[in-house]
Amino acid sequence: MKELLLLCIVVSAMSCQNNYDLSLYEANQKIAEEFISTYESPVNYELFESLVHEDIEHQSPMYGVGKVGYTEVLAQADFYMNGFENVTFTEATWLPGVDETTLSPDGSVRVYGIWSGNNSATGKPFSLDAYHYFNVKEGKIIASGDYFDATGMVMAIQPDPVVEDVSVE
Repeated sequence: MKELLLLCIVVSAMSCQNNYDLSLYEANQKIAEEFISTYESPVNYELFESLVHEDIEHQSPMYGVGKVGYTEVLAQADFYMNGFENVTFTEATWLPGVDETTLSPDGSVRVYGIWSGNNSATGKPFSLDAYHYFNVKEGKIIASGDYFDATGMVMAIQPDPVVEDVSVE
């Protein structure tokens, strides 16, 4: 009898969790995928700009920068799109986001993946793991965040230091 009661509770709990309509998440994932693709070679700054809501709040990956708005988001995109080539985002794992208080799916989008490419000036390659989140409003990204070692990447692709020969003959 106890087993039957436990089985009923488990089945009831599982059925309550599966009532979420994933169509909002799926629509927003398509927007987020398109957003990510604008950074890949060939870049598409115009499409990027069209997907950014003017009231965006974005968590920058750069050390000490924190959250930024529309103008800074466009400047950050310009930096990456003009400073790097052969850029790809691979091994993407797309996940639905949840409301922070109810922990219920809310249509937001999360993704883990690997960015790779080359610095345009030095030709040096980069490859780094990344996590991004996207909240969508009216078909545009209204909130987002980038989590990866941006400072380490920028340091790794710098030109090699010039070493002067100071040997005495």
